[in-house]
Amino acid sequence: MPSFTVNDRELHYLDQGSGFPLLLGHSFLWDSRVWARQLQSLSEHFRCIVPDLWSHGQSQVVSESGLSIESLAEDHHQLMQHLNIDRYSVLGMSTAGLWGAKLAMKYPDAVASLVLIGSSLSDETVTKKQQYLQLIDTVETQVELTPELLDSIVQIYFSEEAQVLYPAVVETFRFDLMFLEPEQIRGLVSLGRVLFQRQSMLEDVAAIGCPTLIITGENDSAYPVSDAQAQHDLIPGSQLALIENAGHMPTLEQPDQVNLILLNFLASMDGVDLDMSKLDYL
Repeated sequence: MPSFTVNDRELHYLDQGSGFPLLLGHSFLWDSRVWARQLQSLSEHFRCIVPDLWSHGQSQVVSESGLSIESLAEDHHQLMQHLNIDRYSVLGMSTAGLWGAKLAMKYPDAVASLVLIGSSLSDETVTKKQQYLQLIDTVETQVELTPELLDSIVQIYFSEEAQVLYPAVVETFRFDLMFLEPEQIRGLVSLGRVLFQRQSMLEDVAAIGCPTLIITGENDSAYPVSDAQAQHDLIPGSQLALIENAGHMPTLEQPDQVNLILLNFLASMDGVDLDMSKLDYL
């Protein structure tokens, strides 16, 4: 897995496929592997750059100092500059939608299109913010993820129905969290505080001028359909796609649905030569 040093921190990323570049960002507590099913199809037609966020996967553990949604956006911009990629599309899942939207607003000539998956650009509700910060405080104190804490985290990402329907996905997530090193846990705690205490971006999203696709699971309990609808109403010309029988992780829960929607959206962009009628695996 190649890496790039930005601000004396080592960021690791996948670089897979060829064609028009895509920058794919994962959600909090996951890593680049969350895109595995999408990469199988997207990398046949696009160059896919998939970084591990700070304190996730193989990327360097960082503290809260200096971290912000703006700095995350800038770090990813620097990565694309390092790769000599001047124009690309951003696909942001949950947390990555935050810095992806910032990129689209700050670098409109670079971001050709934006996809937000299970992402909320508003601030957290008072209740959820309190719940998340209390959970983070407990993790910081214990410096480990006990079975009880793992249960609480799993319930944020997966409904009870999803836990029954997708047991392998849930257990893989739980297993990975069980074996986090103390240093990485401290880095995740720092990043989590930044993310969950963020300010709403909704008053600024009208400035997003690129084609934008918003994807949400119909059963997403972390960020309900109403959040996606609010973003759709505020981002000019945006599209909204509802994924049936999916919650907060539609790329894992309903990968075929998501892949078809992504390919249709990306195929319509200027500079992309993709004939959907010739994709016999869809």
